Amino acid sequence: MLFWSIVLLIALIAGLWLAQPFLRRGVVEVNDSDSAISVYRDQMDEIDRDLATGLIGEEERDAAMREIERRALGAARHMDGGFTVSHRSLPVTGALVAVCVAVALGGYALTGAPGTKDQPLAARKMEVLSQRAKAGDTNAQIALMIEKTKDNPDSFEDWWMLATSYSSLGDHASAVEAYRKAAELGGDQPAVQSAYAEAMVMANGNKVPPAARLIFEQVLNRGPDVRARYYLALQKAQSQNFQAALDDWTALARDSVPDAPWMPMVRRDIVNMARFLKVEVTDYLPEATPEEIAKSGGQGLLSPADSSTRIAKLRAGLAEEPHNYKASIELATLLAQGGDDTAAVAVLNDARQSYAAAPFVLDKIEQAARATGLDMLDGNVNPAVSGPTHEDVVAAQGMTAQETDEMVDGMVAGLAAKLEENPDNPDGWVMLVRSYAVMGHPDKARAALDRATAFYAGNAEVLTRLEAQARAMIGAD
Repeated sequence: MLFWSIVLLIALIAGLWLAQPFLRRGVVEVNDSDSAISVYRDQMDEIDRDLATGLIGEEERDAAMREIERRALGAARHMDGGFTVSHRSLPVTGALVAVCVAVALGGYALTGAPGTKDQPLAARKMEVLSQRAKAGDTNAQIALMIEKTKDNPDSFEDWWMLATSYSSLGDHASAVEAYRKAAELGGDQPAVQSAYAEAMVMANGNKVPPAARLIFEQVLNRGPDVRARYYLALQKAQSQNFQAALDDWTALARDSVPDAPWMPMVRRDIVNMARFLKVEVTDYLPEATPEEIAKSGGQGLLSPADSSTRIAKLRAGLAEEPHNYKASIELATLLAQGGDDTAAVAVLNDARQSYAAAPFVLDKIEQAARATGLDMLDGNVNPAVSGPTHEDVVAAQGMTAQETDEMVDGMVAGLAAKLEENPDNPDGWVMLVRSYAVMGHPDKARAALDRATAFYAGNAEVLTRLEAQARAMIGAD
C-alpha cells in the first residue's frame, strides 16, 4: 500500500507541474509586434536628437529615417498586433492531473512488477557475474566457479572445472588446491591424480617434488599414463640421472604416434639429453631433423666463427645494458648449442637476478631454460614462477619472437586489469612497475607507480617498498 501511495503522490506532483500555466491568474500581455515597433520609434527619436546637437546633417537624418521606416514596415507585415489575455482554467488543470495519474498508475500496473520482492545483493552480484561471464570475461567465469564450489563443496565436476580453468590461466598455485579437492572427491581415478601431480610440478617451477613423484609412480603402477611417464623421466633428469631420463623419453617417443601433442616436448628433451651426454641424437631419434641434430651438438646452426662473433657481441651488449632479457636468452642458447652448458646456466642465473621482480619476463627465461634443457642442470630455478602447461609448450614451438612478445604483453595487460579491479595488492603493483620497466615502457612504469602511490598514500611501509623497488628499475624519485 505504501508503494502505491508513493506512486500516486509522484503522479500528482507531475500533473500539477504540467498544469501550472493554467493555474495562474488572468494577465494581459503585449505581444512581440508592439514591442518591436517601440524599438523603431526610439531609434527615430535618437536620430532627431543627433540632428539637434549637430552630430548628423539633414541628408544623413533623412536617409536614416527612410531606412528605419523600411524596417518597421517589413516587421509589421510579419507580426500580429494587439494584446494577449490569459485566463485560469481549473477544468484543464484537473484533466492534465488525471491523465498523469492514470498513465503512471495504469502503465506501471500493466508493464511493471509491483509484487516482485527485493533482490538480495548477493543475487544481484551473481547476475552481474553471469552476464560478464557470458560476454567472455575469464575472471568472471572463475568467480562464478568459486561461488559454485562454495554452494556445492562436494561436487567433483565443479572443482574439476575450477582447477582446469586456473591451469589454463597459468595460476598453478590455485590449481593445485582445486585439483586436490577434485582428487579427493573423484576417488582414485588415475587421470585426476595425474593432473593433480602435474599441477604440483607446474606450481613448483617445473621441478618434480617428492609428493608428485609418488603420485605419478602410483598412477603408473595401475596402468600406462603418458603424463606420469614423462614427469618421472623429468624427475630423473633433474636428479642428474641423464641416461635413465634419455632412455625413458626415447621409449615414450617410440610408443607414441608422431603427431601426439606431447611429442614436440619429448623430442626437445631427447635432443637436450643427447647434448649433455655427448651422444649421437640419431641413435635415439633416427628421424631427427637437421635443426635437432644441430641443437644436440652436431653441425651448428651457425659456423663456429660466426657463433663466436655473435657470442662476443652479445656479451659486450649485456655489459653496457644488462637489462636485456632477449640478449641473455640468445647468448645462453648459443652457449648451450656450443656445449658450454655451465656458462649458459650462469647467463640465465644473472638474468633471473636482474628480473627477480618481473615474473612475466622470468617466465620467458624459464621457457628458454627448458627449451635448451638447462633447467635440468640448474637448481636455482625460481619456484615462484609457474611453468607452462603441455599446451603452452607445444604452442610455443610454433611461435615467432613477435608472437611470444605479444603473449607476454597480454599477460602484463591482464595483471594491470586485475589491479584496476582490485588495487590492494602491493606485490602486484611491484610486478607491474618492474615488468613495464624491463620491457622498455618507462612511461607506463611511472604511471603504474603513481597509481600505486596514490592508493597507498597513508601506508608508509608499502610506499617505502614501492619506491625502493621502482627506483632500481626506472630511477623514480
